[in-house]
This record gives sequence, C-alpha cells and structure tokens, in this order.
Amino acid sequence: MPKVAVVTSVYNGEDFLEQCVHSILDQTFRDFEFIILNNGSTDETAQILNQFRDPRLRIIHQENLGVTRSLDKGVRMAHADLIARLDADDYSFPNRLSKQVDFMDRNLDYALCGTKFLELTGNKISPQKVPFIENDENIRSILSCYNPFSHSAVMFRKQSFIAAGGYDERFTFSPDYDLWIRLLQTGKGYILEDELTMGRLSAESMSFQNRRKQKLESLSIRWRAFKNFGGNPLKVALLFLKSILGLIFPLGIRFQRAIANKKRLYL
Repeated sequence: MPKVAVVTSVYNGEDFLEQCVHSILDQTFRDFEFIILNNGSTDETAQILNQFRDPRLRIIHQENLGVTRSLDKGVRMAHADLIARLDADDYSFPNRLSKQVDFMDRNLDYALCGTKFLELTGNKISPQKVPFIENDENIRSILSCYNPFSHSAVMFRKQSFIAAGGYDERFTFSPDYDLWIRLLQTGKGYILEDELTMGRLSAESMSFQNRRKQKLESLSIRWRAFKNFGGNPLKVALLFLKSILGLIFPLGIRFQRAIANKKRLYL
C-alpha cells in the first residue's frame, strides 16, 4: 500500500496537464499513487493522460461530476493514509511530498499540513499574496478572515477526511475552505514555510470567472469558522462589511479603485 495518494481532478486541462503530472512523477519521495480523474474533458486531456505508462498512475475517465464530487471520489478511492492535493494547472516542486510526509510522520496529532507557495501569472512568478500563517493557533484564529491554505499545497489524513464528512457538494467554488474547518475539528493544522508548489493564476480559472458566487460561499464559511474557532471580532466584522459592500456595489468599488490608481500616476 502506498504511503501517499496525490489526487487531481481535471477538466479540459490540456495546456498545463503534462507539467502537472511530471511534477509528481519526478518527486524525490517515490512511495505514492497518483489518482487523476478526467472529469468529462472535451479537449485533448484524455489523449495526454493515456500516453503515460508509470504504474503509480491511476487514471479514471468519467462523466463530468463537478469538481467537488470528483475530488471527493478521488480521495475516497485512495489506498494511502495520506492525501496530497494538486490542481491540474498547478505543479509541485520535487521535494514537496518528502517535506510534508516528514512533518505528518513526526506530528501524528496533525490532520492538515499546507506549505507556502509561489504564484505564476503568465510568465511572471511572484510570492503568494495570502499572508503566511504557520502554527495551529494562528490558523484557527485567521480562518474567519481568509483561507490561509492553497488547495494545491495541502496534505491531510484520509481518516480525518472521512471523519469530517469529506468535500461538501453544496460548495462549488470553496469546497477546500469549508473542508479545512471540519478537518481542524479532528486534529491540528500547520503550514510549512518552504515554498513547495506553484499556483497558476488565470482569468480563465473557474474561481476568477465566478468571483461573486465564491464570495458568497466564503462569507458563510468564514462565519462558521468564527463560531467554531473565534478570531478578532472587530477585524472579522470589518472584513464581512467589506465583502458585503463588494457584493452590493461591485462596479462602484472597481470604479473607485480605478480612480485611485489613476491619481497615483500623477502624484
């Protein structure tokens, strides 16, 4: 039985899929299975996946279940005790799995381990924009404000995932954020300071194109995080107000930002 299962769900991912797959097959840690669910793709995704012959790959071609159901299926079919996640347009650095496995093996009371990550926009690489939070106490207190984990940079215990109820189909754009709250009720969380994954930012991504729906989901999740783990009440209230105003007056806020940016050009 492998030590780790890497789970990826892909829909029409022909542009970056090969880089994603190779980034796992080339890991320094070798004892893993790589479950890739082709979620009803209509491009060359199936052909790209079928060209690989590595025995650690488990490729499933299926109808489009939606990303949340597909990921839940992938985790539940894993043979390994540790689950690592990776989106099909992102990639991991070679020592990612070894670093996270080492942490999880040394800290059996931890259910969830993330890492710092880099962001790739076009050809430009930049540090993560999300503020880095490291230890369990600070992670719990900040979840009511924002999600400090990258979905493509986490490793969690399958036993904790099952106990928490898995991914919730009600969340289309923030199923990971919702899952962290429930996972942290089964054990502790930590984020490694090493930058071990590359997250690709694109205007074509599902979350970018559905920012309003994602914000609505995040509001309900953040409120639940506050009820479960607490946080700074004033900071939470201000962020809630900012999010609600952004939902009510999205064009006005964008216009104000554009004016502010234009003013700075002439200062």
